[in-house]
Amino acid sequence: MTVTTERGARRGSLRRWARSGASGVLLVLAVALVHPAPAGADVQGVSFSAVVNGQPDAISSDAHPAELFPNSPAKVRLTVTNRTGSNLRIATVRFEGQVLDLPLFSYDTAVNLFVPPHRTTSLTFPLVLTSVGSQATGLLVAGITLLAADGSAIASQSLVANVHGSLNSIYGFFGLAVLVLTVSSLALALLAMARHTLPENRWLRGVRFLVPGFGIGLVLTFSLSAFHVFTPGPGHWLPLLIIPSAIGLALGFLTPAPDEEQFDDYDDDVLLAQIMVVDEDPLDAVVRAPGTEIVTPTGAASGVPDSRATTAG
Repeated sequence: MTVTTERGARRGSLRRWARSGASGVLLVLAVALVHPAPAGADVQGVSFSAVVNGQPDAISSDAHPAELFPNSPAKVRLTVTNRTGSNLRIATVRFEGQVLDLPLFSYDTAVNLFVPPHRTTSLTFPLVLTSVGSQATGLLVAGITLLAADGSAIASQSLVANVHGSLNSIYGFFGLAVLVLTVSSLALALLAMARHTLPENRWLRGVRFLVPGFGIGLVLTFSLSAFHVFTPGPGHWLPLLIIPSAIGLALGFLTPAPDEEQFDDYDDDVLLAQIMVVDEDPLDAVVRAPGTEIVTPTGAASGVPDSRATTAG
């Protein structure tokens, strides 16, 4: 009995870890998403505009993104204005892509551009994106940053880019991982509801369903971005995360409380093993001394057997 109970406890503990594993990963991902990415400090008096493959950054949008192809370099034209009283030297131009403040790719190009005080200078150069197709796909927010010789940021601009990559990219696998975690979290929550093992507290039940709702919002964000529907910017991914999460919280809050008799994490066989007891009547447990026997009279009117011990002659 003790061994069976310990094994059942271990199985229950493993099941609780598996049930909360997907929830924990999605919660960690939520913290990573809402944490803002550190931004470099731009130099006052320096500004620039960029045109990538014929698309100006100022007017780029979901409908008019800068098209990026893995097998051909992107043509970038920079127009830098220096309103300061000192010479400006730009050593490197960094082109990077992000989704929900998560970096996907980054390319540095050495330009060594010199801009005199109170002057505007333009530069056109090719941006080689050989591996971008294996890193991202779909619409995303890209950024162009001008870097000084010491690596500090001088100025930065953002634009909407459309990467013609593959669903087998890092971005695609990341979205697939979120989908698997979401389905697992939802399945475990529904299984717990069917087995009446959800927490008795309504808010805890709401959190159990909030996590799958949050995952559904992430899946929608990644999917719609990968299929070139919209850019996963704050105006799009915030509603997609908040609305399903709120619906999941409400559904979990409104689920019925589990029955107290069935509120357990053990398997049914372990439960049966714990409640099985051999019921013995202590009057029947007579210690027989050596050389004695139990004599039961057959004609007793009361019908109660006589358990008097007689010595064998």
